Amino acid sequence: MKNLIQAAVVTLFAASTAQAQQSVQWKVSDGGNGHWYQFSPVGSFGSWTEAQEAASDEGGHLATLASPGELGFVETLAQCVGCPGWGPSWAIGGFQNRAAPGYAEPAEGWQWVTGEPWSYSPWSPGEPNDSGGSEDFLYLHCNLHGINDGGDPTNGCIAAVFEWSADCNGDGIVDYGQCHDGTLPDYNGNNIPDCCERGEACEVGNYPVQWRSEDGGNGHWYRGERASSFVSWSQAKALAVASGGSLTSIGDASESQWVYAWIASKGWLWASNGPYAVGPWIGGRGGSGNWRWDDGTAWTYSAWYPGEGPPSPDPTEQFAHFFNGAGAVVPANRWGDYFDVLVTPSYIIEWSADCNGDGIVDYGQILQGQLADLNSNGIPDVCEQPTCVDADLFRDFNVNGADLGILLSQWGPNTELTVSDINEDGFVNGADLGILLSFWGACP
Repeated sequence: MKNLIQAAVVTLFAASTAQAQQSVQWKVSDGGNGHWYQFSPVGSFGSWTEAQEAASDEGGHLATLASPGELGFVETLAQCVGCPGWGPSWAIGGFQNRAAPGYAEPAEGWQWVTGEPWSYSPWSPGEPNDSGGSEDFLYLHCNLHGINDGGDPTNGCIAAVFEWSADCNGDGIVDYGQCHDGTLPDYNGNNIPDCCERGEACEVGNYPVQWRSEDGGNGHWYRGERASSFVSWSQAKALAVASGGSLTSIGDASESQWVYAWIASKGWLWASNGPYAVGPWIGGRGGSGNWRWDDGTAWTYSAWYPGEGPPSPDPTEQFAHFFNGAGAVVPANRWGDYFDVLVTPSYIIEWSADCNGDGIVDYGQILQGQLADLNSNGIPDVCEQPTCVDADLFRDFNVNGADLGILLSQWGPNTELTVSDINEDGFVNGADLGILLSFWGACP
């Protein structure tokens, strides 16, 4: 491959700090195989081996090619991105096994990392040529629309195409998409359904999903919910808060695109409202010129459907939801504003809290069993431990005799007037007394 590399014309150089692009599905409806693919840019890896290990760590493999259609799809995905002096070439999932039966250099013994048959090999002109006697790895060369043999260099300029094709539960759907849209759980984020890793039967459902930092996300968790009947914005908010989260806020175009693609575009979250289609409630509120996110996130981005949002002809339409004025769920990713009435059965919850300050969103740690949530309210139990403020029943910023007197006067089962049940177990008793005494003195 060396002679072709040296002659290659570099069309674009991507810096080593560039992030991998969003994963893309080659849809069956487009003539594809239903697999998912992702281009990891130049400088991401030092060698073919390193690229394959990274793909495996993500639950996938370097891309394999089974047809001209797949070659064309992968080429379009990679967009001829290369490096100076190296050319637009990317590691894909082929290698040469010199110990294979019938091996003959340079064209025999090639295999795909998945073990699938080697039935399609669109070699570039003059390839394979085993330049230097050690070109045992496969690269895709965009300019020449073919594959080349190459070595396993460590020049810091390797790009790669990842592919996810596994279907561990045999339901005919590639696991990767189910992990990301929440139809199968993947709480450890390795793109392998948790049920498959545990050797359990997989139950398709509606599981929380994370906008992962490696995908350019914020680490928050999200889930689209459909109630048994239509709900107002206020009701949706209350349901989200009861789950330990909030109605989702959307800070920029990337988050809006991700939330729509993986959650809001699901048809079962939408309902007809006359000539329109109304999607799930989100956390925007406020009305003309004064929109804000209910969780306190700064209002820096909006995606109103034409004619929706400010300036609104009706300032009482103060609550935001996904919306399609064309009357169907289409990839428009737009919002509408409406009254606080029963207009849609759905809403999107977002979990972003980090109450223990460890830099990881609490809800994900609950899902993975790293933090206990025995009352299943979406908040780690360790973060619900009573504080000095809880023990300050008299609310004078001191825990003293006044608070002790209130507690003793309410000893016994709770009534509607009880304020002394500090541990919220339904009784004022010795447990609450112990908590109060532990905070005796001034509250910080």
